[in-house]
Amino acid sequence: MSIKKILLNSILIVSYLLSPIIFILIKFLKPILLIRITPILSNRYGHLAINPEIYLIEKKKEKIKKNFFDLFYTVRYGVCNYEMLKLWKTKIIIFPHYLIEPIDLLLNGKKKISVHQVNFFSSKIRDVSGNYNKDTPSIKLSEKQNAACIDQLSKFGLDFNKEKYVCLFNRDDAFLNSNKHKKNWYYLSHHNYKIQSFEMAARKLSSKNIKVFRMGVKVEGKFDFNDRNIIDYANSGLRNELMDIFLASNCFFGIHCGTGSANVAILNRRPILDLNANLHHLYTFLDNSLLLSKHYYSKRKKRNLNLSEILAFKENQIRRRDQLDSYEIEMIDCSQEEIADAVEELYLRLDNNWNDTDEILSLQKKFNQHNWKNIYQLQGDKTVFYHGEIKGRYSSAFLLKNKDWLN
Repeated sequence: MSIKKILLNSILIVSYLLSPIIFILIKFLKPILLIRITPILSNRYGHLAINPEIYLIEKKKEKIKKNFFDLFYTVRYGVCNYEMLKLWKTKIIIFPHYLIEPIDLLLNGKKKISVHQVNFFSSKIRDVSGNYNKDTPSIKLSEKQNAACIDQLSKFGLDFNKEKYVCLFNRDDAFLNSNKHKKNWYYLSHHNYKIQSFEMAARKLSSKNIKVFRMGVKVEGKFDFNDRNIIDYANSGLRNELMDIFLASNCFFGIHCGTGSANVAILNRRPILDLNANLHHLYTFLDNSLLLSKHYYSKRKKRNLNLSEILAFKENQIRRRDQLDSYEIEMIDCSQEEIADAVEELYLRLDNNWNDTDEILSLQKKFNQHNWKNIYQLQGDKTVFYHGEIKGRYSSAFLLKNKDWLN
């Protein structure tokens, strides 16, 4: 056992020994100061990036009657990006798990709801109140960090001040399978895309002299099409934690396939093409987003389900792949053409060269008017809706070619 591990274990033992005393102190202070201790999913990049942001927005907007003092701690499974953690430490108080996890366990145990914890903190990944787009990001890189990244990019042939680039945040099992705490990830596998599915879209962007960065830490397959504008950043010597944040924070837009790393772009209010597999989870609250989900093929009906049939399911009924299997529903990837059409639309919209025809506006309105209120989550005695005002637009090309899907 290493000296570092012995030291950390010793600190953890001391924390457990002191926790009853601190527990009594916290309870004593409760009438005048409510201390809450909450874990951050520091091992999951998406949660580390976006949960504190939504928490701070809600804290700013809500009229809190009680006097709270919030402490957070990293989980024992590790930290996926220390640069991101450092940024959040400038806004909220975050301790290592071995210092205050014992106190949290004593205060809250395995309770789902506790007055001494920010309830459902790990679920704070969406904003349906309409405040998200009104606020600027709570954290940002320093000028020195930005300059270092720009200089490094120049060595790889990118002139940051003149060239546009898109970040492709694809999801596969490589990152989760790299975790030393082994688990069967089948229940999430319907989110995955093969990286080759984005060749047509990447080539289309390259033809407009827009670079495409394939993001990621651990990834499956190569993204190499012998095109100088298509960069397999995840497998390059350019990749590091700081650059991960910089690229996502400044991209022309991001292509989001349900992986957490895209939340860094969302945190920085970058435009997003949301290809989330679960239609229920589409980021409709982003007003600069374009939406396109995978297809729900019913083996029983021998056809793709339409929008009404999909939204008839509660969110927690078909969230996981094993649940989809039980309903004999197969998730079919969007085709290369469908993805490329959506990429083209978002590019044209951002370039102010898109024309919404009367037919497109009518189809988008029909999409918005479906039963999105059916999608909610119960958090204790509180009903939390996944969708407020539908601000994102669905892929116009898809709607024009699949008008029956809106039934």
